[in-house]
Amino acid sequence: MSSAVSVAQPLVHELHATLLALDAARFRDAKRAELASRLQALRDRLSQAAASSELGDTARARFAEIAEHLRSQLPDVSEARERWMRFRDELQPRYEALLVALREHAVHAPSLRPTNYVRNVFHVGNALGVVALLVFLPSPWLIPLASAFFGLAVFLETSRRVSARWNDVLMKLFGPVAHPYEHYRVNSASWYVGALFVLAWMQRPMVAAVGVGVLGLADPAASIVGRRFGRHKLIHGRTLEGTTTFAIVGALVAAAVLIGFGTPIVTALVVALVSGVAGALAELLSRRIDDNFSVPVLTAAAAWGVLSLFG
Repeated sequence: MSSAVSVAQPLVHELHATLLALDAARFRDAKRAELASRLQALRDRLSQAAASSELGDTARARFAEIAEHLRSQLPDVSEARERWMRFRDELQPRYEALLVALREHAVHAPSLRPTNYVRNVFHVGNALGVVALLVFLPSPWLIPLASAFFGLAVFLETSRRVSARWNDVLMKLFGPVAHPYEHYRVNSASWYVGALFVLAWMQRPMVAAVGVGVLGLADPAASIVGRRFGRHKLIHGRTLEGTTTFAIVGALVAAAVLIGFGTPIVTALVVALVSGVAGALAELLSRRIDDNFSVPVLTAAAAWGVLSLFG
């Protein structure tokens, strides 16, 4: 292990764990004193990392920025929950900027996916809208429409890499439904549009609707359950409780979609079960590829494969 990794890796993982404890779904008033103590200890360690000769200038500056934020903005134990949540919201993008700076040192830590109920509602509404299009829009229109949105997504992703100011504008515009890490990486909406592009070219509206529906409803359900009730850790920050919820909700959604398209009930139930499990596994195993792409594509492919067995 390099000196830079030994300095930064434990520290950035502790910072990530503390930010998870500050998540809206996990934050507990009784834990404020403990959190304040952890953050004060982190502040001192961050200040030491900011002075480390093992790290580059950018990484040291990011550590110093977070240490200063903790020094000047850490809420008092007696302050309202809203003040703690505002402090968390200000700290999260600084954490993501630190991860970007640490890449040159091969230091890796998970990005944050904080609880965002507005994003969850948007997720569900978007999925229902796309399913409605798949039901009522004539099939010949699907590929041109999906291609147009895919082209727009590519343009926006490319242009915001060229202009930092334009990136800031887009992130501010979509701030209520964006995760902090999306400021620096391909955002989930672009991955999702890419999935819609692939699904359109499958030319199977029913299986596309299964993929979109499972993502749109099972993913938010799993997110809420996993953050609030998840106790048994799996991989990539997922929990057994969240993944199980994904499989169950995904199967129910897939069954509803398939029956709505006129699939015989027994066939629909078998395909739905496989689809729910496929979606849950795709969400669990997704790391480098965003689950907004992997879940709908792999779920639709699983549904298509099982349906083909029924002729």
